[in-house]
Amino acid sequence: MKVDVKLYGALRANRPAEAPGMPHHAFELTLPEVATAVHIIQALGIDDALVTAVAINSETAELDTPLKEGDQVSLFPPVAGGSEPLRVFIAGVMQANRQDTQLESQDYRLLLSQALRRHIPNVQLIDPWAENPNSLSYTEEQARHTFLTMTNKASEADLLIAYLPLPSMGTAMEMWQAYQGNTYIIAVTPYVHHWAVRFTANHILPDLESLFGWMENGRFQQEIVPAALALRQS
Repeated sequence: MKVDVKLYGALRANRPAEAPGMPHHAFELTLPEVATAVHIIQALGIDDALVTAVAINSETAELDTPLKEGDQVSLFPPVAGGSEPLRVFIAGVMQANRQDTQLESQDYRLLLSQALRRHIPNVQLIDPWAENPNSLSYTEEQARHTFLTMTNKASEADLLIAYLPLPSMGTAMEMWQAYQGNTYIIAVTPYVHHWAVRFTANHILPDLESLFGWMENGRFQQEIVPAALALRQS
């Protein structure tokens, strides 16, 4: 049977030389009719100690999970840097489509911060609102400096989480900056057809509950974190 394989980080050294595309692209691999990720590891000559997480069709799986024709299999190496903290940029609606000088509720930032700290104890958060709680009273020069500085910081993170229940020009700029800097992006939004979301985000989720569900079932820690750190190294 044939499956598509995508390697992350140091595992890309085992990508077949004849496989078309760039190192970060998926490639087709022929396996026995009854096979698991172990067969992929053996076929590519990868030391099994170097594979710490597996995803099949974007769902966390085990090494011995049976594969099916056409499956998309991702293999992840150990998290680089060991105890090095994951840097997460919290992006999302502030002014949205308002025509006054007020902001939308920022409570989602606290919910995200609490969930991230609970599931990833050494996480390092970059939150524009937490760093600038009095931004509504900033002078023109302060506001300009803050806007440009915080937008640039999006590309310094390993992962950007964009909460977009409403359109947000500022968040779109942060997502583009992050995309340009090889930052992994999760968009939480109903706007799945918007190009600014579709072509920058690695994952699009409908609501925060879905994201928190990933944290509870371990997918976030086992798949997303290694993938985010591997992308930064690519």
